[in-house]
Amino acid sequence: MAYIEKRTGKQGTTYKVQIRRKGHPTITQSFARKTDAESWARKTEADLERGQLFPEREAQKRTVEDAAKKYLAEHVPGMAHPEDRTRHIRWWIDQVGEMRLVDLRPEVVNAKIQELAQTPTRRGGTLAASTIRHYQIAITHLLNMARKWGWIQHPDTERVIKPKVDNDRQRYLTDEELPRLLAAVKGHQDLELLTVLALGTGARAGELLSLAWDQIDQKRGLITLYKTKNGDPRTIPLPEAARPLLAARIRRLGVRLVFPSRRDPEKPTNVRNAWLKALELAEIKDLHFHDLRHSAASYLVQEGISLVQVAALLGHRDLKMTRRYSHLAPEHLAHLGARLDRKIKGGAA
Repeated sequence: MAYIEKRTGKQGTTYKVQIRRKGHPTITQSFARKTDAESWARKTEADLERGQLFPEREAQKRTVEDAAKKYLAEHVPGMAHPEDRTRHIRWWIDQVGEMRLVDLRPEVVNAKIQELAQTPTRRGGTLAASTIRHYQIAITHLLNMARKWGWIQHPDTERVIKPKVDNDRQRYLTDEELPRLLAAVKGHQDLELLTVLALGTGARAGELLSLAWDQIDQKRGLITLYKTKNGDPRTIPLPEAARPLLAARIRRLGVRLVFPSRRDPEKPTNVRNAWLKALELAEIKDLHFHDLRHSAASYLVQEGISLVQVAALLGHRDLKMTRRYSHLAPEHLAHLGARLDRKIKGGAA
């Protein structure tokens, strides 16, 4: 039978649930809301009736750090960007690693996410919502994997805060900014080629930085991307402006990446500081490297290329992502309207 005890202390009011059942150890859990406590009690008792609840004592042996180490060893290496997921998981280890896995409730995770959102960066600002979202995704995936391992049963990850990311940012290089940017990156071994590729293909920074030499077919003028955001490989054109830059690069023996790090050739280089210096030199404000992807798409739409074709180049599965560019081609839409007018007039003749 479940017993719910209301407790009031310095941290506020909590509701402690105790479930005692013959043949099972006492199961306890605390909640910030009574409705959550009652819901958990009903579900847990139902699981006991069906014999689906795993022994609580075994679950209490596992810590968040135990789960994180298993996750880092077995799941992270196969991800597209393992270094990023590793960094996010290690942050969670620092924050809550010593906690028992069963005690890592959504309330605890949400509190940590809110703390992270308010933490000032070295530049005096705060982390972008998209960055915080990666931390949320990391801990949510870890908890769901722990459930599959049988270490916990109900992680309640649906109650974890999902930071709202503004995907409607519409910042493009203007006709005046484009030549200034190209002049500012000119001569930089990595950034010039990356910028030309981004503007000429609409590919993401991660897709380009992870590019290997065997993905480039210079004879056919094609690049095949394997490590894409949605996991689907796609082929993109090799811009003519990139060909001489590629030819001028010195390919290091035994190094497969086109943009290898100087410290570790198996990892991509980091061009963030070079990018910020280039923007300062070009006197361009509020431009992210990702905005070059938006710029490439906007150029195509303004040239009359269909949204379906643009979506195929960018790797969008859903045209909703591509429709943000539809307002950039009013002349093209007017041309389509004229063709429909001719069709209607011909039918009425």
